[in-house]
Amino acid sequence: MGCQACTRSAFWQKLGRCRRCIRQLSVLSPLSWIAWFIFYRHQPTTIEAITLFVAAGSMTLLLLAHGLRAWQLRSN
Repeated sequence: MGCQACTRSAFWQKLGRCRRCIRQLSVLSPLSWIAWFIFYRHQPTTIEAITLFVAAGSMTLLLLAHGLRAWQLRSN
């Protein structure tokens, strides 16, 4: 096992604390899901639909990770 300073990356230090990232994800995540629903729900197997679906899912998961980490930091 390595030391704690070596294994802690900037990602984990910013997660749950980066307000700019949280604001951007709060806007982009719903917009991307709305765009996917409007433009690609009838043709979900096109490369554009799959790409937007993966991007929207990734943004949603990152927003969820920020929220869980912020909740964890407030609990301690």
